[in-house]
Amino acid sequence: MLSAAMKTLTSDRPLAMRSEQTRSLPASRPEASTARHPVLQGVTMAPANVSEALVALETVAARLRERNDPRAVFPDVYAVITRRVKEAVVDGLDGRFLEPAWISRLAGIFCEYYLTALSASLEGRSTGVEAWDVAFRCTGAGGSAAAVDGLLGINAHINYDLALGLYRNIVQHGAAQDARLLRRYRHDHDLVNEILAAAMPEIFAILRDRYGCPLARIATFTADVERAVSSVVLCLLRRWRDRVWTDLLSLLATLGQTATDKRAVLARMNQRSGKIARTFAAGHGALRVGAPLARGAALTLALAA
Repeated sequence: MLSAAMKTLTSDRPLAMRSEQTRSLPASRPEASTARHPVLQGVTMAPANVSEALVALETVAARLRERNDPRAVFPDVYAVITRRVKEAVVDGLDGRFLEPAWISRLAGIFCEYYLTALSASLEGRSTGVEAWDVAFRCTGAGGSAAAVDGLLGINAHINYDLALGLYRNIVQHGAAQDARLLRRYRHDHDLVNEILAAAMPEIFAILRDRYGCPLARIATFTADVERAVSSVVLCLLRRWRDRVWTDLLSLLATLGQTATDKRAVLARMNQRSGKIARTFAAGHGALRVGAPLARGAALTLALAA
């Protein structure tokens, strides 16, 4: 059954996207990228664990920043979370994660999906995932709302990539039918919400100070405003991550079934994450056009809070 399940891992794009090259489970992990784009030269494109994922993200973010490329925002934010996961599972050894080795491997797989999408974007190709394509189009259009650029990447990475990363990791560990392990994995999946909450001040500071994001400046105008904004963002992320586990269970339910069943789940994930991306993109465009009015209104609300 595991052999059959592994075959299903080679087709994680929606049916409508199958004309693009499919993301697939590598036969062996390359030591470094063979990508031609300078941003990815020497970057491990298939990180094995959280430590390798962190090095890849920090390298990519730094190189994109050097080019004044707004695509730097997402890996910068993503690296904050990855570093804090690494501190918990590798450096801290505080025992919060029930399956730290599994979480570390998940971080590597999860990062691989982002690097694959970034590679396509850098080469001017479609990623084959609508949410990523919308995110990269928006960052390519420029503008000052780095927080929105980051949120677009977070949407694509959580609402499309994360369920696939969980699925691959669970199947690789032979745990698709193990209810006890699935409960432990769900505990660790939910524990990341606490890491996200603890990381919010650092993320806001990066958006505000490194990227001059006006939304982040408003969000951190006072401690009360920052707490309120953080609460809203975290509520959204928790809802997304709860839905991810539902998507994961739907993917696991397709094991042993036809490829069509899995493609139907992927199509739903692609449609939902794409819709969220389009909604954010519309707001992103409106913010660029009406930035002075939006900043004035938001500042008034912040002062009243």
